[in-house]
Formats: sequence, C-alpha cells, structure tokens
Amino acid sequence: MSGHMKTLDTLWVWGREVQVNLKDDMLLSKGRSGHTAFNIAAEKCFKEILQKLWGWGTKVQVNLKDDLLLAKGRNGQTAFNIAAEEGNKEILEKLRD
Repeated sequence: MSGHMKTLDTLWVWGREVQVNLKDDMLLSKGRSGHTAFNIAAEKCFKEILQKLWGWGTKVQVNLKDDLLLAKGRNGQTAFNIAAEEGNKEILEKLRD
C-alpha cells in the first residue's frame, strides 16, 4: 500500500509542477474502466488513499458529495456501490462518516 501512496503523492506533485487542472485532469478524471481514483480506492479497500483523495478534494474545491462520493463509473456504480458489492465494510463505514 505504501507504494501506491508514494506514487499518488508523486503524481500530485508533478501535476502541481506542470500546472495541470488538479481537479478535472487528475482528481476527477476517469480511466479506461470509467472509474475515478476514488472509485478504484473504494473497490480495493484502500482506506488511506480514500482519505488522501478526500483531503485533496477539499483543497481543490471539489463538490465532495457529487464529484467524489456519488461519481458514477462506466457501469453507473458509485464508490459506495462498489464498496458494498465488494463487501468492504470498513470502506462503507468510512464513506458514511
């Protein structure tokens, strides 16, 4: 997990350095699967990454509820749906808080 965090931190720093739109081009962007990083972190039960993405969302003024928590992937599932489907009780509790 620490490798994922280091990679995420590095990408965020690089994004700031080259002045990309951190909100739209990084935090809310979707990959080939149609999922945001937040969706993937919920699926993989990466609690620390969810917390980091949530914190970054507050810094770049993301609508946390609509843009992160309720963002739908290609199949129409939100991070909450994905966590429930995967049986990630800890993540469901974190998303609820």
